[in-house]
Amino acid sequence: MELKEFISKGYTINAQVTVVETHEVDLENLEEDVGDNLGEVIDTWIDDREPVSYDILDPDGELISGYKPTLFDDEDVRAFIANL
Repeated sequence: MELKEFISKGYTINAQVTVVETHEVDLENLEEDVGDNLGEVIDTWIDDREPVSYDILDPDGELISGYKPTLFDDEDVRAFIANL
C-alpha cells in the first residue's frame, strides 16, 4: 500500500517512547515511601537511551503490527506499510 492510501484510509502510526518525569518531593514529611510525598511534575523529557518503536493501527484502532516491537525506524515502517 502507498503511504497516501495508508493515510487516506485512516491507518495510524504511534511512536512508543519512554518518558521520564521529575517531581517535587516534600522533604519535611518524608516517610518510608517517597511516592506518598511526590508533588507537582516539574520536568518531563523523552528518555533517548531506549529505542523508539512504532505501532501500526488499522482504521478501527486495532493493533496490526504485533505486540512485540519490530518497527524501529522509518525504513521498517515504510516496509510494513508497503506489505499491507
